[in-house]
Amino acid sequence: MRNFVMTSDAVTMGHPDKLCDQISDAVVDAWLTEGNRGGVNAECAIASGVAFLAVRSGAPVSADLAALVRRVVAAAGYNGGDKDRMSVILDVAQDAALTPEQVAKGLPRHMVTAIGYACEGPGAMPAPVMLARRMARLMWAARVDGRRGWLLPDAKAQVAVRFEDRHAMEVTAVTLALATETKIPEASLESLLREEVIGPTLEAQGLEAAPDLWLSVQDGLGPVGPAVHTGLTGRKTGQDGYGSFVRHSGSALSGKDPSRIDRVADYAARHAARGVIAAGLARECEVQLTWVPGDASPVSIEVDTWQSGRMPDVDIKRLLQDRVDFRLAAIAERFGLWSLPGDRGGRFYQDLASCGQIGRDDMELPWDAPSLANDLA
Repeated sequence: MRNFVMTSDAVTMGHPDKLCDQISDAVVDAWLTEGNRGGVNAECAIASGVAFLAVRSGAPVSADLAALVRRVVAAAGYNGGDKDRMSVILDVAQDAALTPEQVAKGLPRHMVTAIGYACEGPGAMPAPVMLARRMARLMWAARVDGRRGWLLPDAKAQVAVRFEDRHAMEVTAVTLALATETKIPEASLESLLREEVIGPTLEAQGLEAAPDLWLSVQDGLGPVGPAVHTGLTGRKTGQDGYGSFVRHSGSALSGKDPSRIDRVADYAARHAARGVIAAGLARECEVQLTWVPGDASPVSIEVDTWQSGRMPDVDIKRLLQDRVDFRLAAIAERFGLWSLPGDRGGRFYQDLASCGQIGRDDMELPWDAPSLANDLA
């Protein structure tokens, strides 16, 4: 696949699916900040006026989980009155498989194939998902800082990019779906979005709009969010990673502690691909890692550079096998995954859940750092 158009999308943190991701990861933050070295898994579903949170852990949970849910929902902008008040249903239990003794064994309990990707260019990420994320963040920022306070919390950006020889050339289409408290004239809203959202995003990414750019602004009046559509943890895995550009397993990342290989594997694969690009070994790189239960290290490592490598893919694969420790416990230790919430004031994974877990340009993520470059060069 050399010449094509690729689309990706991103939602604001007020979208019900992203609310559920943030709630699930707020549980992980609370658990790890207490210094627990056992496991915890959290999953959330949300609808009009009600949230269901299921938590399994290796020890009793001391956090006020109902208050945690309501705090995340309020922070996302749903605190305006009776229609926003949330009833919380909890299902909390201990799981012997998640005790510190079991977790300390460092063996994957699940089977997973993870795909990591990196390329030359802004953020070492595919252009479509980076553009969509930035547009979503700019809409959210305009609402939060008061410049466009009439914007409601739930919005979505979709972007199409044309590629030639796997290079991003131009943006061919943009759809922005949003809701407002009061009716805004269509022409005024489109002009504002071009000036404050689309233009700055394209400039930051170093791309231009096609002369015949197709722009759709889907504007409606409230209500939005859980009042009109449901949310579920793990339903935005494309936005969490690389959009439509790269294969992904479909496993939820949010709500899982650092002993879960189906979360940690995505970070390890991204770190490996990022290191290959930073070392100058290829223009773009995909790393595939596969684990099975009972094996601490991956049973398979594969590399694809789409003929952009400075050496054969098999030689890059050999470098990764020889110089990178892909054991589950080693990955968690290398990235500091158990201590990150405590080191950052009690909150890390919740922020990670809001707008992508790979390739963030507004957070310092250890798996996005080019720190493997010297080991691979």
